[in-house]
Amino acid sequence: MIKKLFTLFICMISLAMTFTGCSEEAFDTDSVNKQTILAFYPWTGGKSSTELLGYLQNNIDSICDGIIDRKGLNNSRVLVFLSDKYNHSTLYDLQYNATTKSVDRVPLKEYEGASYASAEGIADILNEVKTQASALNYALIVGAHGCGWTYASDWNKYPYYARPSVTRPSDSALSGYSAADNSATGYSATGISSFSGIQFGPDPNAPLTRFFGSVSLAENAMDISTLAEGIRESGLKMQYILFDVCYMSNIETAYELKDVTNYLVATSSEIMAKGIPYRSMWSYLNGTTPNYSSLVNGIVNFYKNSNFPYCNMAAIDCRQLDELANVMKEINQKYTLDTTIPLDSIQPLDGFLPHLTYDMAVYVDSLRPNGYLKEQFSNQLKKTVKAAAHTDCAYTALRQYPEVTIKIKNYCGLSISDPSQHPVAIRGKEKTGWWKATHE
Repeated sequence: MIKKLFTLFICMISLAMTFTGCSEEAFDTDSVNKQTILAFYPWTGGKSSTELLGYLQNNIDSICDGIIDRKGLNNSRVLVFLSDKYNHSTLYDLQYNATTKSVDRVPLKEYEGASYASAEGIADILNEVKTQASALNYALIVGAHGCGWTYASDWNKYPYYARPSVTRPSDSALSGYSAADNSATGYSATGISSFSGIQFGPDPNAPLTRFFGSVSLAENAMDISTLAEGIRESGLKMQYILFDVCYMSNIETAYELKDVTNYLVATSSEIMAKGIPYRSMWSYLNGTTPNYSSLVNGIVNFYKNSNFPYCNMAAIDCRQLDELANVMKEINQKYTLDTTIPLDSIQPLDGFLPHLTYDMAVYVDSLRPNGYLKEQFSNQLKKTVKAAAHTDCAYTALRQYPEVTIKIKNYCGLSISDPSQHPVAIRGKEKTGWWKATHE
């Protein structure tokens, strides 16, 4: 009996070693795709205008140059979703060709219409990405127009009152547009003095800065909540989301995305139309542990040394946002902004009139919380903002020369719309998850 048991024991050990050996031989960790990056470039124009398309195509070229500089993808994949028309898009696979030292752009799937502007459409694209390029980690780069957390439906007669007079219809066509909104945007019946909206410069087809989605076609625009829901439906959680888009580093946007990404990298102001210098930044983006500090500082330094020295950028650890909301809720329960404090004394980060966004740290200081709460907020903000950098000024295409720059004295990395008196903020901010988490 003992001999039989011993024989059985030896057989079990041999069998276990056999399976272990087979497993080790079959699983080659070096061959595993560590990271898949999706560069998502939706349509930004109208039916007859291309707007940011040329800039986005240059961004793809820059990504390809970054891949070539690194001599390949290093156990990663890069897919690109590009809308080349208002009703047509293609998903590409960027494949490095070691022989020619070039990058082939292999089309994987074509899309008709603008379904990508819905949560279901976003989920469909991400599911295709998973099928084509399964990975341990996923990251998302978004290049488009953008206006932070605001809801497209809250812009009255959008996009006409968010654009210059060259595309403005007659006043009779805008009957029903409230006098309050006219005042807020700077429009009058006789013409334009100043305005808060999206300015496209002398050539309406060559925008100077970026705005999320499309400012010309409502069906091509999307809200941040739609993007978050689409990612959630796909079952993914992003390693990071990089917005090469205006006005996206705000607490409302970050909070909306906190459950679908670990990090958010974005600007709190406008970013020039050329966008991020992907070639020189690619090594920080394409890796199992992205270097957020080097990425943020690298982007800002690029603009500091350019002919347009205007940029701010931050990397936000979204895993810290629940605790930041808890601290902010306690502050809001005890303090409100004194009516004697002018809003202009709080660092603005946008070109809207009235302003939509303010520096979050300066705003909290303006509430004058007690020492304990102020320290709690400061400590949690430091945990939340992984890196932040800025130039001396931010540029805005929402105003006319010479008032096209905003002096940046303070920049914590996040903006907030709590104190804003802009009509769009008044309509929308109480609908945000951030407001509900910190005021209700």
